[in-house]
Amino acid sequence: MKVQIGVIGSEKKNMSQEEMKYLRMAEEVGENIAKIGCTLIVGGCSGISEAACKGAIKFGGLTVGTPGKERGSSVGDVGVEICTPIDIGDYLFAGIPSSDAIIVFPGDAGTIAEIAIAYRYKKPLILLKDYEKLVGNLFKNINKEYPLFIANDAKEAVEIAYKTGKESLIKRIEAKLT
Repeated sequence: MKVQIGVIGSEKKNMSQEEMKYLRMAEEVGENIAKIGCTLIVGGCSGISEAACKGAIKFGGLTVGTPGKERGSSVGDVGVEICTPIDIGDYLFAGIPSSDAIIVFPGDAGTIAEIAIAYRYKKPLILLKDYEKLVGNLFKNINKEYPLFIANDAKEAVEIAYKTGKESLIKRIEAKLT
């Protein structure tokens, strides 16, 4: 079974000029996810999701988006759409549980909600260096054993996501077999 890596962050319309630098990094994340043969799971919107998909497609990667109720509403580089019966928050109910690890780019309310659900599911979260202080403040009582990691760049983020995602997937499979 392939490791499935989620990528979350802002839609382009919600990004400041300063945050546009994350689009190139998201594209690099997508490239690296494809190069190691993992599946990319995104919300399917513009911005971080679109950039990650663009990078993955360049290297023949499989991209999966959760656009909501309407088929065909994801950005162009989403290869597979998983539609849900809701329009807002679809990634919370389809993307987070489907991801073995999640790379977190700076975002707004939607990203924070996704982080909270990922935390509840104990999904490994890989934060970009610029974002760890904000997220750390959200979870003041975070368990020291929770799989929370800080990455300095796109390559390191994917390496951590692959390693922790694979470990998490193996544990879940082994638990079902016992």
